[in-house]
Amino acid sequence: MKPILERLATEILISDGGTGSLVGQGAPGLRCIELANVERPDVILDVHLRFIAAGSQIIETNTFGAGRFKLETHGLADRVKEINSRAVKLAREAREVSGKEVYVAGSIGPSGIRLDPRRRMQRDLLFDAFREQADALEERGIDVFFLETFSSPDECLLAVEAVRRSSSLPILASVTLPDEWGPFLDGKSPLGATFQRLLEAGAQGVGLNCSMGPAQLLSLLETVSLPAGVPLAAQPNVGVPERKGGRFVYPQSSPEYFSYFAREAVRRGARLLGGCCGTEPHHIEALALAVRELEPMAARDGLPAAVEVVTRPRKTGESSGLARKLAGKQFVNVVQLDPPKGSNAELVLQAVERFLEVGGVDAVDLNSNPMARLHMDSLWMAAEVERMGMETIPHITPRDASLMGLEANLLGAWRAGIKNVLAVTGDPSQIGDRAGAHDVYQTDGVGLVEILTQLNEGTDWAGNAIGDPPSFTVGVAVNPNAEDLDREVERYLRKIENGAHFAMTQVFFEWSCWERFLDKIGGASPIPVLIAVWPLTSYRLALRLHNEVPGIVVPKAVQDRLEQAGQGARTEGFALAREIYEESKKRKEGGVYVIAPFKNPSAALEVLG
Repeated sequence: MKPILERLATEILISDGGTGSLVGQGAPGLRCIELANVERPDVILDVHLRFIAAGSQIIETNTFGAGRFKLETHGLADRVKEINSRAVKLAREAREVSGKEVYVAGSIGPSGIRLDPRRRMQRDLLFDAFREQADALEERGIDVFFLETFSSPDECLLAVEAVRRSSSLPILASVTLPDEWGPFLDGKSPLGATFQRLLEAGAQGVGLNCSMGPAQLLSLLETVSLPAGVPLAAQPNVGVPERKGGRFVYPQSSPEYFSYFAREAVRRGARLLGGCCGTEPHHIEALALAVRELEPMAARDGLPAAVEVVTRPRKTGESSGLARKLAGKQFVNVVQLDPPKGSNAELVLQAVERFLEVGGVDAVDLNSNPMARLHMDSLWMAAEVERMGMETIPHITPRDASLMGLEANLLGAWRAGIKNVLAVTGDPSQIGDRAGAHDVYQTDGVGLVEILTQLNEGTDWAGNAIGDPPSFTVGVAVNPNAEDLDREVERYLRKIENGAHFAMTQVFFEWSCWERFLDKIGGASPIPVLIAVWPLTSYRLALRLHNEVPGIVVPKAVQDRLEQAGQGARTEGFALAREIYEESKKRKEGGVYVIAPFKNPSAALEVLG
């Protein structure tokens, strides 16, 4: 076969369509589409062969989400090489079975993490992740890299630089736009200037994919000007999907519509045509038939000058009383409460009334479905508490809602007066035949901090402007007793890089674990930390926490102390809690949060008194 760039210089080539959509239909129930490369290779092979039969001259590996960060959200970060290698093997096998000249494109999608150029450590981690995936794809034998569906110009540029560092294979870099109108993405850079930056970084071709459908891509192609000889790709989805019967169903765009798109895209300079989400073999067949008699045309020559990218200053998150106290090095007292399991919140509200009456409590921390069991929503409970005059720190987790749902709830929370939030990954639910089977998890605690930072800076997760932005003070969890302490440290530092303002520890009962953690990060936390204080009420509770609750270690000495106390275990447990509280003050930590006894939340005052 001729090298693909030689073909694109004189021909129009047809790529495949919505591989991920079809794999999802053929292999439902997997943790992620990319896992089908290992667990359902028959489905992958069938999809490739169907597209080749329809006229695809390029097939993409099923690796769009097979980078380290996206796989990490599914517990598969250690399988990057395996999943990518198997994907290339299956694509090459499909080519051999078909007996046709077909190029294998290594698909690389965005990381799922919003890149901020000001965070050097984050940039280095993403750079290494793109290189890792690129190495795995090239090692198994691809012909070209397709970097696709990037909504961030900066991340796409970083991906091109990383792949070019690892490989001399051709790179086609394709971006997507979240909005129908206006300048590219967040308004920072027009489309032409973005393409210029990608070509200067080492891409040999550029393009547009996914977005809002064929009509939008045709409008955008009208604005594109490229240097002579640079191939332009156009790979739209079929439109906006809707959910039916537990799956996503895309509009029934006709083959005739895609034939029209193909002719118009070629007239605007496209040399590589294909499809994205929802496009099936009959759409690709329509593209192939439509361009059979067409000659490639050049996109308008030249590129506009690059424009200066203006970035917003990072918000400090000091709009809340809690943030101001932490910034002023004041020791803060927080009490953690569980929202009710039903609609009756009187016990919680009575405790808050008591805290307001006695004083000494700076904020109330509110769990979100603790232990993955249904409780009243933490944000609704926080809004009720805020109306009473008490500041809150509601927990938010990506377990129970999509990214759009989370952002919508957060905007409403800001409107309701909530200024602090704690971003946590959340325990997997136990509904169904396996833990987490019905959970959402479009991101994790690390990514959630990034989303909050993005909201604070005025855009949603897709890069769309949101108008008047919130200014949340963002807290994160940290567990000094983590089994893999190196990974916990790495995640903690990433949360800080992503914009966290303060941290709250998992429960611990001896200071040595916290000292080990601080040694790992260089001796001090870069952000204020609230130490967890749990007044144990019985020996039985200590046993349950130690043996049944992930992440909590109750040392043998503490267990023995409670057991020996017998009927006085509650008194001993509260004495231990006060010791931890006083030691936190001596160590000049940011403060504490006391986990209130469930049936008597006002008892938390006994620790703070």
